[in-house]
Order: sequence, then structure tokens, then C-alpha cells
Amino acid sequence: MKLLVLILMVLFSAIPMGIAGTRLDFNELETLIKNRNKKVAATTLELRGVEKRIGYLKRSFIPTGEAWVGQEKFQTGPYETMSEPLYSLRANLNLYRGGRDSLEETSRVAQKNNMSVQAEQVLQEELFEVRALFWTLVYNKEVYKLYLDAKKKNETNLEKAERRINAGLATSVDRLEFEIAETQLNQDLARIIVSMATTQRRISALLGFDPETLYETIEDIPHDHEDTTPNLTMDFNLFRDVRLEMANSVDFEARGKIAKRWWTPSFDVYGESILYNFRERSFYTQNDQIDNALGVRLTFNFDGFQNQYDGEALVAKSLASKLRADQIKIEAEAAFNTAKQELALLHDLIHVGEKSVSKGAEYLRRTQEEYARGVKNSPDVLSATLKQLEFRRRFAELRRDYAIAKAQVGSLMASEK
Repeated sequence: MKLLVLILMVLFSAIPMGIAGTRLDFNELETLIKNRNKKVAATTLELRGVEKRIGYLKRSFIPTGEAWVGQEKFQTGPYETMSEPLYSLRANLNLYRGGRDSLEETSRVAQKNNMSVQAEQVLQEELFEVRALFWTLVYNKEVYKLYLDAKKKNETNLEKAERRINAGLATSVDRLEFEIAETQLNQDLARIIVSMATTQRRISALLGFDPETLYETIEDIPHDHEDTTPNLTMDFNLFRDVRLEMANSVDFEARGKIAKRWWTPSFDVYGESILYNFRERSFYTQNDQIDNALGVRLTFNFDGFQNQYDGEALVAKSLASKLRADQIKIEAEAAFNTAKQELALLHDLIHVGEKSVSKGAEYLRRTQEEYARGVKNSPDVLSATLKQLEFRRRFAELRRDYAIAKAQVGSLMASEK
């Protein structure tokens, strides 16, 4: 018993209740996740990188070129060793590639959309997790207060039992009833304290704070009796996994079309100016060693139909992504409706739980009055006290579950952008 008390004293000294810490507000969690979470920052950087690739079609009309200059020492034929400069200037302007540049732009835009959905997915996953942990922490704080209150009531009941024992109206068994209950309540309080510490460490990991950061939050989970979340509707074409598959489908289709257009020619305008040396042009004057050219080029490629078959494979993957998107929509609708149904059930249970708390309080009050008159005994009082504690704990649990379920629905609804 003394060891348990010592352990509890150590745990109580570390409890976040009443200790100044970082203020944590539910409405600020999204901003904190965006600014401090490394996973979110990483996907944001990846998205910016993919966005840089957009604009391929416009850039394809920018001339490409190559330039180099040098000095060469050489000896050729019967001539003496010479040292002469040389240079090359080449420019090329593509005017037509069979629509492949436009398709490449389509592919890159689809890849950007894909990465955008992935970034959104990571954000919502991390945000939902920290929101669920937030409500878990608030629940633990609320339940901690409930158990402290029950412990205080049990101590009062123990004092009353002592007076009855001293007056010869009860036996030492009555004292044991409340002493055993005190031990159990202390054990439950210790578990709650450890749960709070664990939850705060997990929150710190998600938000990028020191692992031992303590958080000041609201200490009771609110519930809006007029909440309309269970009545919300959603366009499942905008569901994240659906948009991800559709982006993949567009990407595969565009890349497939590019591959299947292997037979289309490339039409280019080119120009070049090259200074050769005497080793390559046997003219003594430098002006005679310069070649200038301007022309057009029509290029055809043939690779034994390899690109044709690769293109057909990519088109098949595009169709597969569309089929997956259709299936995901069906499953998402079922999951969304289930989540709303659970919310509606929890909403009703909260109302019932609220009434149970009131009835439990009335039951405890009357039991204590009858105990004072000698009608009820110690087990009756203890049972009524623990029953009231369970009603209040269950009421807090229902509100926690509702808040977490609502956060999950909110995460799904965040797809609608």
C-alpha cells in the first residue's frame, strides 16, 4: 500500500493538470500540422518539384542550341605543324512532333494532379491523427477529474463508515469496502496519468515539438446538440483515392498515345555555322573554312513496333485505373454512409448518456441519505458511487467517440475542393 502511494505521488507530480504548458487549440491544429510536420513538408516540396515540369508544350517551341569553341594543334600530310581555332554553332527549332508534345504536357499535368492528391492525403492523415489524439487527451483530462471526484467521495464515505463503526452501527468490513475501492481508484488514476503522458508525446511527434511538451487544452469535450454533420452529403468523384486513380488514368493514357505515335514524323528547322581548321578544310584563309547552313529536316523513326506494344500496355493500365476509381467510389460511399450512421447513433447515445448521468447522481444522493438513516449499508453506497462514476465516464467516452468520428468525416469531406 505504501509503495502504491509512493508511485502515485511520483506520477501526480508529473501530471499536466494545472502545470503551465503549450496552449493547444483544436482550430489551430491544421496550421500547426502544415507548418511543423515533416511528412507534410516533404510532400509539399515534392509537389512544388512536379509543378516545375508543367509548361513542357510551350518550352518545346523554344529553339535548342549547342555552341563550342576551341584551339587545335595538328599536323596533316606534308604540311608543317599548325595551330588553328575552330568553333561550332548549331540551333534547332521543332515545329511538329505528331502531337506528342501536347500529350507530354497532358501527362505532366496528370502527374502534378497525382502528387497534389498525395500531398493532400498525407496532410489529412496526419491532421486526423492529431485531432483524434487531441480529443483523446481532453477525454483523459475529463476522466481524470471524474476519478478524483470519485476518490474524494470515497474518502468521505470512509469517514462516515469510521463514525458508524465507532458508534457500533457497522463492522470493520465497511471500512475494508472503501479502502479496497480507494486502491482501485488510485490504480485507475495512475493509468490515466500514463495515458495522458503517452498521448502528449504522440501529439508532440506529429507537431514537431519536444517529446516532453505539456499541453494546456480544454478539459471537457463539448457537444453541439444541433450538429448537422450526420446530414452532410459528398460528391464521391472528388474523393481523394478516386481523384488519384483518375489522374493515373490520364497519365497512362497520354503516355500510351505518345508511344503509339511512333510513326509520326518530327519536323525541324535548323541552322549552323562551323569553323573548321586546315586539317578538315584545306583552305589557307579562315573565311574559306567556315560553313553556314539553314535547312529543314523531316525525321522518321522505326523501332520494330516496340513503342506500339508499350503504348497498348499503358492504355490498358489507364482503363484499369478507371475501373479502380469506379470501385473506390462504391466503397467510399458505403464507408461514408456508415460513418454518418455511426455519428447519428453516437449523437442519440449522448442524449441517453446525459440522462443516465442525472439519474446516477439522483440515485447516489438518495442512497447516501438512506445510508445516513441506516437503511442502506456500505456496499450500497460504494455501488452507487462507482455506478455514478461509470455513467459519467461513459458519457465522456461517447462525446470523445463522436468528436473523433466527426473529425474522420471532416477528413473525408476535405476532398471536396
